[in-house]
Amino acid sequence: MQAHGGAARMCPFTGQGGSMAAPANAGGTPAGFRHFLGTPTPAQRFQVDGEDPRLSATALATLRRRLRGLAMLMGNRDVEWPDNPGLPAGYTYALQFLAHDLVQSSLPVWASHGGGAEVANLRQRTLRLDTLYGSGPAGCPFPFAPDDPQDLSRSRFRMSRIGPFDPASTARDSDYRDIGRASTLGTSGGTDGFPEALVADIRNDSHSLISQLTSLFQLLHNALVAMQPAGEVGTVGARIRGHNLRFAVAREATTLVWRQLVRQDILPRILHPAVLALYAGETPALLEAEPGAGMPLEFSNGAFRFGHAMARDSYHFGDAEEALPLGTTLRQSSGRSPDLMPIRRIWVAQWSRFFHLPGGQQPNLSKRIGPQMSSNFVTDGLFDPLAEGDPWGLAYRDLLSAGLSGLHSVDSLAANLLALRPGLAAASPLLADRAARQQALIGWLGQRPRVSRLGAGDIAALAVEPPLPFYVMFEAEREAAGRHLGVLGSVLVAETLYGAMARDPLPAEAGGGTLAAQLDRLCAEWLGPFRFRPLPDSQDMAGLVGFLARHYRLEQADPPFI
Repeated sequence: MQAHGGAARMCPFTGQGGSMAAPANAGGTPAGFRHFLGTPTPAQRFQVDGEDPRLSATALATLRRRLRGLAMLMGNRDVEWPDNPGLPAGYTYALQFLAHDLVQSSLPVWASHGGGAEVANLRQRTLRLDTLYGSGPAGCPFPFAPDDPQDLSRSRFRMSRIGPFDPASTARDSDYRDIGRASTLGTSGGTDGFPEALVADIRNDSHSLISQLTSLFQLLHNALVAMQPAGEVGTVGARIRGHNLRFAVAREATTLVWRQLVRQDILPRILHPAVLALYAGETPALLEAEPGAGMPLEFSNGAFRFGHAMARDSYHFGDAEEALPLGTTLRQSSGRSPDLMPIRRIWVAQWSRFFHLPGGQQPNLSKRIGPQMSSNFVTDGLFDPLAEGDPWGLAYRDLLSAGLSGLHSVDSLAANLLALRPGLAAASPLLADRAARQQALIGWLGQRPRVSRLGAGDIAALAVEPPLPFYVMFEAEREAAGRHLGVLGSVLVAETLYGAMARDPLPAEAGGGTLAAQLDRLCAEWLGPFRFRPLPDSQDMAGLVGFLARHYRLEQADPPFI
């Protein structure tokens, strides 16, 4: 979920008089982005009745009207949506954290003039945990704690005690399980409470579940710093060098663990098996060997929005009996609820409720992937209408961003994929048969005309040119009963993520081998005979939680950690 909530009173695509105008500076590819399989020709792009909505005021008006109807269909589950038995709810937010590590947009496309010059991807590197570390203690010091009273170096993340904060109380180590938060009393515009989240990427405090997941990787980094030898105790310069070295080693080790989790745990759970078989080996079968710099828009503004469909309406967090609504969960942040920070006991994640831990309880499960989202996303003040007449919720924003990004159309992607990977046709009847694809889409789009208010012509047009985020969710529901992505969505995700890791290996990854071998190689390079023991060789998110529980002695923590 993106942290772009609140009311938007003026539509950026309308002038003061309310007339619809063609977006300024539209038509190009925003900085830091690119297209999958090269820049599409005009005929290969998503169009509205044969026109590019970024260049035509008429097409833009038609797009917005049709997307309003489609968003109404997607934005409110009117039936009980099934759980996904193979995907515990923690992976919904691991995917959000992953998205933050791939893309940091300067401005959402829906809030810009159709993806003009003000839109850029500020994330220069992918899957390097820049979302966690930023530019490190030198360039982004506030997430990190001073190593000494003189503040000569910083090598560990700040952690906040579980609230309500009482400076007179005695704290236990197990209480420090929230991201760092700061009070700004006495400043201009100061707010009571803790209105500032001390994180490198503010999106990692957009709600309590993402901030709690962020704290897991902060705890991992701090554990890896603590496990290393203390180093020299002589001169000030020697101590600073020692702290900096421990930080650098812990950062790469944490990133190695993160990449292992992406490769071995997160992606295998969400990719179609036929696609996973092509990408999961030592040498992924990439379609784009040298694609150039930038994040594929078909991934960032298209396929990877599927995670929004996985969110539950409510979650059990800890040892409380009642489930907490998603809408309330989304308000638990320093920005939205500073007076409630650091997070209270009720919002502290008991990780056996979010991942399958050995001997643990049945966790919250994610919802199956499909073209439906939680009604909690239309809660007042979270994702309000962008302009008069627009629907509430997240679906419309996702659809509009895709429609104004100049993406390859679904037809173009299907034709390219079937030409390059004909063996996948058998796994994807929707891609292989254009007529059958359109008929299936017409059937879904026409099922609730009183909700969508879409006429037959609009439904037929959307079936010919479906917005990519919607199609990826629709494909997952039709091809995999929502348990994982379909073929097209899987290829877009696998190409982007496996490709990023293959083309930009960490130094310790260059020699290949297991995560244990990579961690040992890292230590041998910088720390002599020292090796991390026990190894944080986590094969899945549950393994990471178990490692941290043992290291910090959190097995019997109160509130519960596992």
